[in-house]
Amino acid sequence: MRKFRAFTLIELLVVIAIIAILAAILFPVFAQAKEAAKATQDLSNMKNLSTATQIYLADTDDVMPLGHGRAPDGSHGYNFNKYVPFDWAATSNPANRRFYSETFYMNTIQPYVKNFEITAAPGLREEEFQATQAIAANKKKEKTTYAYNGFLHGYSATAVVASANLPLLTGLNGAARVLGWGFANPALTCSDAASSSCFYIPRGASACATGNGATGAVYTTYNNAQTYWMYKKGQNWAFVDGHAKFRRLGATLSPGDTDWRTDPLTGYDNTGRAGFYWWNGCHAWLFRPDYDFS
Repeated sequence: MRKFRAFTLIELLVVIAIIAILAAILFPVFAQAKEAAKATQDLSNMKNLSTATQIYLADTDDVMPLGHGRAPDGSHGYNFNKYVPFDWAATSNPANRRFYSETFYMNTIQPYVKNFEITAAPGLREEEFQATQAIAANKKKEKTTYAYNGFLHGYSATAVVASANLPLLTGLNGAARVLGWGFANPALTCSDAASSSCFYIPRGASACATGNGATGAVYTTYNNAQTYWMYKKGQNWAFVDGHAKFRRLGATLSPGDTDWRTDPLTGYDNTGRAGFYWWNGCHAWLFRPDYDFS
């Protein structure tokens, strides 16, 4: 009869130690591979939305999608969060929010993508905003992450000076998957309800112009709590010409500052939250459709 020698305690401890060492080496590699896969899917989302925007432009004589809608009372919903989809709320709160939402980018682009899954970045935590609002029958909240460049609101795509450099979609709303809401960020200031027009107006020679669109701002992240870092301390962006690529955020030139030619934000902390944004006194710097990026 054959006899088998049992492992000694020392041998078992050596095997366990080897397994622990291998796990310590491989787990970070697996985590990096998982993050890379999410970043690749996110880049694909951006590219698909950008391509859909090009098809949209072909149907609208090169007029860019809107960052907000307008209510019957004339008010522009530039500074209101929008429903995504526009009709999920049982009762619009405030009453005009549904009008502001109906022609918002994330809703008007849907006939060209037919998929709300690509409006949110994969792997990010879900964020509730005004979670107590009742949902209409047979409707659901869709998730969004990406921020449409609101300075393109109704702008002519052929008038964009540097379409390969001008952001179309970014992560300025923060690293979250927000349930049922979206927002154009930055957004034009369109506070004059008596005026039907609201388009980007460049800064004058010595001061901001006047009227809707003469100024605009970058708004904070949802609940003012999100980092701007999504993958590898940066974000994927889509651009007006239809391409998409990764953009590093928060790389400092000097203490507290970033490269204003590529990063719209500055004053980052060590978690990827920013305190300020670059602007020319009227509009956020990198989102101006008349900027030549030279």
